[in-house]
Amino acid sequence: MATGFEAYRMEDPTLLAGVKEALLQSYFADFDQGFLKTPAGQSDVADHVDGRYNRCVDHVLPWLARYAQLGKADIVELGCGTGSSTAAFAQVARHVTGYDIHTPSVRAAESRMKALGLRNVAMSVVEPARLLETLKQENPNGADVFVLYAVLEHQTPAERLETLRTGWELLRPGGLLVVVDTPNRLVYFDAHTSLMPFFHFLPPELGWPYASRSPRENFREAMAQVSAEDAPMLLTRWGLGVSHHELELALGDIDPVLVGTGFEPEVLDMFPVTLDEELLRLYVERSGARVPLAFTRNTLNFVLRKGDNADLIARRPSPPPVRHLVNETSHPVQAQRLHELEQRVRELEEHIATPPLRHQLADKLNGAFKQTALHRQARKLVEWSVGRVKRGSR
Repeated sequence: MATGFEAYRMEDPTLLAGVKEALLQSYFADFDQGFLKTPAGQSDVADHVDGRYNRCVDHVLPWLARYAQLGKADIVELGCGTGSSTAAFAQVARHVTGYDIHTPSVRAAESRMKALGLRNVAMSVVEPARLLETLKQENPNGADVFVLYAVLEHQTPAERLETLRTGWELLRPGGLLVVVDTPNRLVYFDAHTSLMPFFHFLPPELGWPYASRSPRENFREAMAQVSAEDAPMLLTRWGLGVSHHELELALGDIDPVLVGTGFEPEVLDMFPVTLDEELLRLYVERSGARVPLAFTRNTLNFVLRKGDNADLIARRPSPPPVRHLVNETSHPVQAQRLHELEQRVRELEEHIATPPLRHQLADKLNGAFKQTALHRQARKLVEWSVGRVKRGSR
């Protein structure tokens, strides 16, 4: 899918090698070198070198371009990490300011910006207790976009509420609060941390010992080395799902400000709809639960806009037709056809529910039955039986 942002992809081998070396000397310097040689470790390095950056260029930038003129935007990113998404935003924004609490990550991010020749970026390492206050002090004129890219899931509930309120207050009129690549608490499978179904529903007292069953080796080992007292915080820092509840507690009713739902083509291309999501969406639709459809996605990607959003809300895309609940291998066109047939059946059921139509239908069915061979045979049998009774036969 052509997006117009392809020129910003990281593909040059020399550039990739330079960024990788910078990351190994900074962010990955304290990692277990044995882990870095494993497939999981190599995948982690590759994701930090160019994986997340290119996904952001391919999907997130064109997605956000729907809602903002990025070339005129001042962007603030909380939890910039090693600068993957920060660099992607800086390719198109007027200015990007990134904040993180991890010094090696920010040093790696600075090396990345230098390698890419990006000068419209400022990044800061701030201790956790002062992070949000520093963000407000250093951005007195506000921002056009406030980004939380894979951040909220690593915060405590109190930190989440404070972060969301601070980010919303920071935005100028028409500004965007953007949440990207964040696991949803409401789905069945924990694809983020434990790689087990229902794990993220467990209280810490159960999650800590049950982590020993996780197929994810480094998570399993980390939880085995921590005390029961420290386990809840470690589980939080590894990452637990987010839902609409935090948004509503922090900001109130979000429907009037929810413009990007994660069902846009750019996001669907990055995160195709799964069985978990279809089951959750079916439950929400059939039960009438007050859950925004954006929060029926396995991975949350949504945009809140500060302003009058009537036009954008009217153009919010609908979820794609159900596919997995029909047949795991069925074609989308077939699923759409089945959906249309289901709608037609429901319409007919509503019409038939009225007494006149019920009677008309009964009359038609009765008339049709009289034209069948079965009806003629039944009639002959009845006539023969009546005749025997009249003649006194038994």
